[in-house]
Amino acid sequence: MLHLTDIQLQDNKTFLAMINHVLSVDGFYFSTTYDLTHTLQRLSNTSPEFQEMSLLERADQRFVWNGHLLRELSAQPEVHRFALPVLHGFITMHSCSINGKYFDWILISRRSCFRAGVRYYVRGIDSEGHAANFVETEQIVHYNGSKASFVQTRGSIPVFWSQRPNLKYKPRPQINKVANHMDGFQRHFDSQLIIYGKQVILNLVNQKGSEKPLEQAFATMVSSLGNGMIRYIAFDFHKECKNMRWDRLSILLDRVAEMQDELSGLYWQGGDEPGGRVPQQLHGLPG
Repeated sequence: MLHLTDIQLQDNKTFLAMINHVLSVDGFYFSTTYDLTHTLQRLSNTSPEFQEMSLLERADQRFVWNGHLLRELSAQPEVHRFALPVLHGFITMHSCSINGKYFDWILISRRSCFRAGVRYYVRGIDSEGHAANFVETEQIVHYNGSKASFVQTRGSIPVFWSQRPNLKYKPRPQINKVANHMDGFQRHFDSQLIIYGKQVILNLVNQKGSEKPLEQAFATMVSSLGNGMIRYIAFDFHKECKNMRWDRLSILLDRVAEMQDELSGLYWQGGDEPGGRVPQQLHGLPG
C-alpha cells in the first residue's frame, strides 16, 4: 500500500471494513462441491446434462441470495467455476449414535430470496404467489452408504395482508380488502404442488383476537380452492399450549395422525429398506 495516497488509504480502510462487515453476517453459506440450493431428491432425479452444469447454472433461483451480483457472470461460462451461489439460512452437521449405530445428521434450511424481510414489515404474498420469508428445511440422515431425506416448508399466510409496526407491542394485522386473494393464493399452491406434491397445511395462529381474521381467511381460501391435494388444519398454539403445556401438542398430533401416515414417506438413496420396500418419496408440509 506504499503507493497509495492518504485519501486512498482511508478509502481502502473503509472498503475493507465494509467487506469484513458483510462477511461477518451470520446465515450465509456456500459450497464449492455440493449444490446447497437443491434437495437430495431433486439432485438425484435429474438428467446427466443437469449434473454436468456448473453450480451457478443449475441453482434453484429461489435460494440464490447473490443472484443479482452473478447475473453478468452467468453469461460467461469460462468464469462459472468462480461464481458460487450463496445460500441464506442455517446449516448444521452432526455425527450421532443410536443403539450403537453411528450416522451423520444434517439439517439445511434454505430461505427464499423472494419476498424476504424483517418481522412485521413483510407479510403475506406478492402477485407472483411468493410467501413472505419462505423457508425450505431438509433433514438428511447418512448411514452406511445410504441417505434419507425429509423436507418441510413454511411461509407467511398466503393472502395479501400487512402488519405495519406502530407503538403497540403487537400491531393488528390488516387484510387487503381490494386484492384478488385467490389469484395469488392459487399461484402459491400451484408452485407448492409442482415442487413438493400433496400438502398438509398446519396453521398455528390465534383463532381469536386480532389474528382471527387471518385464520378465517386462510380456511376460506383453501375451501374455495377445493383442491383435494391440499388439506388444512388450524391449531391455536398459544391457547392450547399456554403456561408451557407442550404436552398438549399431542392434540395436534392426533388430528394429523392419519395424514401423517399418508405423507410420512421420505426420499431414500442408496438401497432398499429391510424387506425390499423403498420408502415413499418426500412431500412438502407448509406450516
